[in-house]
Amino acid sequence: MLSETKLNVLKQISGEFSRDETIWASGYLAGLAGTPLTATLPPIHTDQPDPITTRKITLAYGTETGNSKKLATGLAGIIKKKGIQVKLADLSQYKPKDLGKEDYFFVIISTQGEGDPPVLAKKFYDYIHENEINLSNLKFGVLALGDSSYPLFCKTGEDVDYRFELLGAKRIVPLKKM
Repeated sequence: MLSETKLNVLKQISGEFSRDETIWASGYLAGLAGTPLTATLPPIHTDQPDPITTRKITLAYGTETGNSKKLATGLAGIIKKKGIQVKLADLSQYKPKDLGKEDYFFVIISTQGEGDPPVLAKKFYDYIHENEINLSNLKFGVLALGDSSYPLFCKTGEDVDYRFELLGAKRIVPLKKM
């Protein structure tokens, strides 16, 4: 698919990524398929300590139109190829009480209308906003999807990211909005 030159550049850039940076970049690149090619990669933060090696993560999605599910499914395939066990979870089926048991939790979630969560993810969204749960052992990342023509573009993802942080979770990749 890529020319040899581009493949070598990609290998050179990604060769120094930590595991978490590789996971984030995979999701970012998967998301680029639906964005203009003029989008640029954000700077990579190399000042972060190497993460604890993990072999298991949960990748959850909340979707109205299927875009979040499509990205999550593609990313899960990439993660599995890296030798990491990934549990793919639809937020409509995920038990929010289990968040405290998770080590690594990544969310891909869309925003609907005027900043609302997807209907099927509302139970999860409400639970994390209405309950004081201890997420101090949770490491997380959020990929927020939305329509930039709306004033509250990616509001749901921003809310989830912010709430996880307030509940004590540690953000290991910065919030990405698409």
